[in-house]
Amino acid sequence: MSSSRSAGAVALVIVLGLAVGALGLVAADLYTVGVLILFVGGVGAAVLVGDHLVRYVGGRRPPS
Repeated sequence: MSSSRSAGAVALVIVLGLAVGALGLVAADLYTVGVLILFVGGVGAAVLVGDHLVRYVGGRRPPS
């Protein structure tokens, strides 16, 4: 359950970064802030994928 909550939070951060970045067409500073927010969202997505891979590989049984 917390994994889906975390994925929702990461998706929200990415969408927020896209929205602020789109406002960067008006002010260059907002574009920079949008890129930074997207970077943080990308790091969060990478952490979620890594956590999923660790759980998947750790949960598999070794061949007998």
